[in-house]
Amino acid sequence: MTKPLTGQALEQLLQEATIITLTGGIEVRLVVLENQDYRLLVLNGAIQSVQDKRDPARLVLAHQVPLLSALAGLPTNGKVLELGLGGGSAMAHARKHFPTLNWLCLEQSASVISLYFDHFGPEIVVPEQCILMADAYEWLTGKGQGEQFNLVLCDVYERLDVQFLEACARAVKPGGVLAINWLPHMQNDDLGGEELDRCTAISGWSRNKQKIAGFRNRVYQLTRPVHE
Repeated sequence: MTKPLTGQALEQLLQEATIITLTGGIEVRLVVLENQDYRLLVLNGAIQSVQDKRDPARLVLAHQVPLLSALAGLPTNGKVLELGLGGGSAMAHARKHFPTLNWLCLEQSASVISLYFDHFGPEIVVPEQCILMADAYEWLTGKGQGEQFNLVLCDVYERLDVQFLEACARAVKPGGVLAINWLPHMQNDDLGGEELDRCTAISGWSRNKQKIAGFRNRVYQLTRPVHE
């Protein structure tokens, strides 16, 4: 298995890649860049997704390896909810390695969705994978309330509060997993423990934290008990 890129390699890639398209305004600026090997989606200067052009299913960003590790333990037709589309790298990984999973991705930005289909998506849309334009919290507490998944992937580039975490937790089936990419510089919390401890919805869940070598990310894997 090819290893993810290091932070230094990503910085070099960002400097050397050529801009393909740019969209957005002063507050939100989305850029797609590429070189001969990789294609990147960048939001306000921060890398959101990297695609290996020769192997789109490869996990290029290091945090995605632990974030998506629970996929291997899901039922054959298990349900996955992904919060945040980016360049669709998680879906590309699942299409190749876990093609029978039922996948729903929520993305609130029409621009991100458009860039995904123009530059990152597969030539043929897979019916088991669906992208819905929606604000994650509004969907979880509105139309999606009561719906549950074997795995909820939270990989959003914004601050996570207790209310949001509780809404995510309620969407996890008994025995299921909530996997979170925790960005300390977004959360003002190096460990993420305070918000998680205050979240009553995950009280009694097993908690695993993994630091990503060379990056600030922390990946939390929270497993709901089968019997509560």
